[in-house]
Amino acid sequence: SGINAEYGENEEVGEEDGVVSAIAGSVEGLDVEFEKDSTARYDAWVDVQEKYLLLHETKRKAITLRDITAEDLAEVDALYDADRYTDLEDKLIELNTVCPHNCEVLWRLARLKWINGRTFQNSHNHKTFHLAHTLALNAIEANPSSGDAHRWAAILGYHRATKDGGKAQIYNMEAMKYHLEKAIEINPNDHQAWTILGNWHFEVAEMTATQRAYSKYYCGVDPPTSSYETAMECFVRSDSIQPWGQNSLFMAITHLRMGGREHALEEFKRLYTRTIVTMEDYRIRKLAHIFILKLTDPSLIDRIKDMTIGRQIEGYRLPIFWHNTRSSYYMDTPAEKIM
Repeated sequence: SGINAEYGENEEVGEEDGVVSAIAGSVEGLDVEFEKDSTARYDAWVDVQEKYLLLHETKRKAITLRDITAEDLAEVDALYDADRYTDLEDKLIELNTVCPHNCEVLWRLARLKWINGRTFQNSHNHKTFHLAHTLALNAIEANPSSGDAHRWAAILGYHRATKDGGKAQIYNMEAMKYHLEKAIEINPNDHQAWTILGNWHFEVAEMTATQRAYSKYYCGVDPPTSSYETAMECFVRSDSIQPWGQNSLFMAITHLRMGGREHALEEFKRLYTRTIVTMEDYRIRKLAHIFILKLTDPSLIDRIKDMTIGRQIEGYRLPIFWHNTRSSYYMDTPAEKIM
């Protein structure tokens, strides 16, 4: 019972439902008074589930501790690229057992928990994001010089704070910026970190006077300041390293916010004609199409055609790459907040 529960007490806990039930039961059995609106229950859940990220106790006894090799990480990355998440989780749990507290294993395990958590219902994905964020922080503790660990700590801290509420988002802003800047300091060619940092500056520039007053007087935190120009510098830097769809979308939206309507429209049209490979490409295409309609103000007949024939055509594109969930971006798209 309690957080000290081990696999060996229940031989049937190998199944996913058994794991979830055992974890939930362990938390419910804790003799702890949880404050209302606090994250203590989720933190306790994380402490319990971390013990389940090891192999069954009977298997652990037959395993010899060893170092993680480049071949191990190559196998893990190949499973990730192939979207074989069940096999990936089994492999990561095995590696986490033979070499506990390894940075390369922990941040990959945090990434996998984030992917799985997005498919759960709200209460369960909240818990999973807490666990994933904790794993990313543990990865940084194991190796503070890992840019990947810092980037994922920023990403998962954002998702955790989003679930925890507005006050948590305010408190998380500086921590998120710190991890992103640290990731870039370690690896200046991390194009994803540059894009997410640009997104951070964009969101700060978007803060209203009401939001800033809430941050200052209710949360006791002086809100940071930034500008669209700073965000654009980050997006341009990311594009110079490795162009990718999400960054191009952010650049177009930022151009629109800075008054570059024609430049933004050209970029949206280019995004609309990109080859669709993943689910993320499809989502970018849809967002670009919405902006094109807003900026060009088509006739009523063209709008009707788009709502009927256009939607039917788009519907045939979806099943081809529906299976690819890994490609979804790590943050909310500014476009979805503007519209």
